[in-house]
Amino acid sequence: MRRFYETLFFAALGLVATLFAFSGQARAHGRPPLIGQVAFHPDDPDFVVARATWGLVLTEDGGESWRWMCAAVMGTDPTREDPVIRVMPDGAILAGNFSGIWRSTPERCDWEQPDPALTDVFTIDLDVRPSEPGTVFALITSGIDSDQLFRSDDMGRSWIEVSTLQELVLMERVRLAPSDPTRVYLSGAIPNDPETMGRRAFFFRSDDAGETFTETELPLLDGERNAHLLAVDPSDPDRALVHMTRRATDDRPQRLLLTEDGGATFRLVMEALELSGAAFSPDGSQAWATARTTDGLFRSDDGGATFTQLTGGNFPCVGHDGTRLWMCVDELRDDYAMARTETGDTIDRVLVFDMIRQLPDCPRCSQVGYVCPEWFPDLAYDLRLDGVTAPDGGMTGAPRDASVPLACTDGGEPEPPVTEGCACRAGGGKSSHPAWLFGVFLASSLLWRRRVPGSGGTRRQTASSSEPCDC
Repeated sequence: MRRFYETLFFAALGLVATLFAFSGQARAHGRPPLIGQVAFHPDDPDFVVARATWGLVLTEDGGESWRWMCAAVMGTDPTREDPVIRVMPDGAILAGNFSGIWRSTPERCDWEQPDPALTDVFTIDLDVRPSEPGTVFALITSGIDSDQLFRSDDMGRSWIEVSTLQELVLMERVRLAPSDPTRVYLSGAIPNDPETMGRRAFFFRSDDAGETFTETELPLLDGERNAHLLAVDPSDPDRALVHMTRRATDDRPQRLLLTEDGGATFRLVMEALELSGAAFSPDGSQAWATARTTDGLFRSDDGGATFTQLTGGNFPCVGHDGTRLWMCVDELRDDYAMARTETGDTIDRVLVFDMIRQLPDCPRCSQVGYVCPEWFPDLAYDLRLDGVTAPDGGMTGAPRDASVPLACTDGGEPEPPVTEGCACRAGGGKSSHPAWLFGVFLASSLLWRRRVPGSGGTRRQTASSSEPCDC
């Protein structure tokens, strides 16, 4: 493993050198457009937010219309980051990314990092306590020290550390039991245990709201990599579904395990290629699982004990809003981007990319109102919206940060975003070496040094700077 990180370290140096060489151009187009997570307002069933490769897409009318938001306003690089999102009771959105935790205003026109303690850290996962939707738990790591569990009791405005977690384990998921406010679950893995010289996966249970945990090891079979906790039964805190992951290049089926005794024992309930998510019905009588490739959607009518395939397809994510099941879909393959169903027997298409043309109604001098419009040519081209051609030269001068011009603070009307210098460059001229390039170098160094010698790390994240650009 150490040799792997040495290779990663020097590869990162090469990447930094390449980026410096081409830093006179803004990188406009990145990954193929895809929706990867769905989140729901705890009290308003019509308000749904989904994370996408360009930022967010949201509806306030149950899917009749959709609006988009650029990743830049939440300090996220859309070419490499997939923030985890949650919706607060006041309508604010929380986003956890490689620079910490961001919170929007309830109107969702401006974003900030409200707690300095959770800036310049990696956010691994977030989950909301269903009985108290203003209470949020966050898995946080510095990339060097042990992972930490934080809690907010004021909808993400301030945070306190609950516990420092086991030193060698790289945590991947946190889930809260809806029917027991003291029950917290975690899952993760030791990439290279110094005693056994092998990977080990674990499931953790807390009965005191995350202050202490007991662990159960989940044996990794034949190339499995990690344990991802997917869902906890809303009606029974002892029942949960766990996905045993494989490498993306491993085309063997992946296991879905069920525990019915709070993690003491597990049993196999189904296998599928590239499992992507699972969800329970509110009463726990039904459960669903999704897969990314061709295996599609599965349903259990006995609370997750057995599953039956309902349809094929590519579903990168799934979530239940308390009434209906929502699924992400790969539109480039299946011609629509999001669907929903009550039971899975029939599926309704609720989103196609061509519906995503409008921003939220925000003032011009808000972050969303000022920063995001400059991203629309990129977005429209990537989504293949009708009547849209490629931006000049294949890229734009869209600002890559969430700042607003000084004219806004003086009550004036802002000038158009600057398109030369720093990260706002459209092309040509002198490069000013944006700070996030150094972040790549630094993150590689930190990952190489993490934990104890030879322990390695598998967090599939790289650092990116959210520092504003002095354009």
